[in-house]
Amino acid sequence: MQQRLQAVTDYLLHRRGPTLRVGRLARGFLISLLILGIPQYAAAASGSAVLQEFFQKTHTITARFSQEVANHDGQVVKRASGQLWISRPGKFRWDYGGNNGQIIVSDGEKVWLYEPALEQATVQPLGQALGSTPAALIAGGDDLSQRFKITDLGKKDGLRWLLLHPKTGQDRGFTALRLGFDAQGMLREMRMEDAFQQQTVLHFEHIEINHPIAAQEFQFTPPAGVDILSR
Repeated sequence: MQQRLQAVTDYLLHRRGPTLRVGRLARGFLISLLILGIPQYAAAASGSAVLQEFFQKTHTITARFSQEVANHDGQVVKRASGQLWISRPGKFRWDYGGNNGQIIVSDGEKVWLYEPALEQATVQPLGQALGSTPAALIAGGDDLSQRFKITDLGKKDGLRWLLLHPKTGQDRGFTALRLGFDAQGMLREMRMEDAFQQQTVLHFEHIEINHPIAAQEFQFTPPAGVDILSR
């Protein structure tokens, strides 16, 4: 949409030749009029288009996150927060803070789940993990419309909501997924519901996209003495 507005304003501002001069204040006012007068692309785009644009244009993500897990009665039973790094497709690192924190790391081929408190690490092929965790879902390179039925739920609380239902009934742990995008098309919230009606809610903030991420963020070597389980 920004490119579209820029093209229109450039045309209107320069169509009368170099003799027309417009200051920044007038230019901003003109853009405001255009926003009010032209249907916004983001509002008109289908839910599938919003999702597709996010995955096509977002290659790396760095963000802080907070997570809540609620039972079927809506009671919050677990809270966590941490930092995430994603490099699509297939590479991600989620660090959960706290005494019972976890580290989930994918190098694009294998996914490690490290639990320091238990001195245990679990490793599995990336293909088995895709869809089972929020990290794997966001970092995946596949077309989600092939795996999910996508429904546009409209706007609520300042976010554009999309509902994803797995076409197979359940996608490796969850039965429904809600994604909340802001006006710039950035993913701000995820809500995952499993077969036991337990809901996991993730909020994202301090988001940076398409910035270089060091390769070592996606590498993991189990510390000495840690039990290693394979799936």
